[in-house]
Amino acid sequence: NVVAESYRLMTQWDFTSRLLVWGELRADNVIEGNNTGTDIKNILEANLLPTNEYASWAPFYKVINNCNIVMKYAPGVCNEDPSFMQGDLDVVIGQMKALRALCHFYLVRTFRDIPMALVPAVNDADIPDYNQVHPLEALNYIMADLDRAENMVMKSGKFTTVAHNYGRITRDAVLAIKA
Repeated sequence: NVVAESYRLMTQWDFTSRLLVWGELRADNVIEGNNTGTDIKNILEANLLPTNEYASWAPFYKVINNCNIVMKYAPGVCNEDPSFMQGDLDVVIGQMKALRALCHFYLVRTFRDIPMALVPAVNDADIPDYNQVHPLEALNYIMADLDRAENMVMKSGKFTTVAHNYGRITRDAVLAIKA
């Protein structure tokens, strides 16, 4: 369920709108319309404030944290559920590494120096102190995650359902992210 939730979070407006604003809008591929909100106008005018709704990294760190939770706790499922084999675990871990890498990439591409969240925040009392890293260090982590994920995830078209074949990270997806 946490794996599915990680994918679902990436379809939510607060996540997808940032993809557009942080990418297409900043690249001048989108122009201002008649109903452009104040936050977008401020970005277009290079007036970036911490109060701007698009300045929040939270939607990306929610996905990253879900990925970290899966990577921490999924190995224990093999001991509890005999139908969940090592190969199943590898596929799940590979997908989570790729999703985490993708989210970190969007953050470093947009904001440069970012905190690298590599362990889960399971509860409020134990929130890790994520260190802010130089973008080259972040990119090294990202590429290492993608290198590991490439050999763990399913090949394209090999999932048993059409929905999973088109809605999950596959080897071709990892290669596309790496490119």
